[in-house]
Parts: sequence; structure tokens; C-alpha cells
Amino acid sequence: MPSVEYKGFAHPAREAQIPRLTDAHMLGQYVKITCRWCKITRTYRPLDILKLVGDVHVLKLQHRFRCEKCKRKDYMEVEFKSVMGSEIVGMQIRELVEIRMVKKPIWRDRKL
Repeated sequence: MPSVEYKGFAHPAREAQIPRLTDAHMLGQYVKITCRWCKITRTYRPLDILKLVGDVHVLKLQHRFRCEKCKRKDYMEVEFKSVMGSEIVGMQIRELVEIRMVKKPIWRDRKL
């Protein structure tokens, strides 16, 4: 299980050994994201998350997600999960339907 206290600063040789989203997809794993504050767990396909954030490793995914219930980012825990055939029946997975880009205007007041 990855360290929750990872700050993103590792030696490049060590960081290359940390499993990435493409590795999880090739191994048939799922991405399990848990909020340790609310105790809510969601399961995603690695390719869906890959479309959103790119091919990053599991430790950098922790700070990319926010809990939908409590809106906290610092209590998120991410791990890759291998699922056996008997566990797949009835398993709930969140699918990526579409990605919407929100345009937000930024204004500045100036005196003439």
C-alpha cells in the first residue's frame, strides 16, 4: 500500500518503479479511491482516470481527487486493486461519461 504522506519528491529511479495507470490497465486492475474522513470508497477504471489526469503514478493520484461528500482533498487514499472473477459480480464501478470544460471569466477593475 502506498504511503499516504508522499509529497511528490522522490529520486527519479525510485519514481520510475512506482506503478502507473497504464500498468494498472495492463494488469487488469481497478483504481480504488477512499476518503478516510467520510469512509466512502469509489472504484474506477484506470483508462477513465488516464483521460483526466494523464499517466501518473498511484502516489500522485491522491492529491488530484476531492471527496464529493465532505469536499476534502487531504484525506483521499488511492490504491490499485486486483479483482478476482467472483468479486466482479455486483461490483459497482464509476464510468466516465463526458468531460466538460468550464469557462470562467476573470475580471479586473482599472481606472481610466
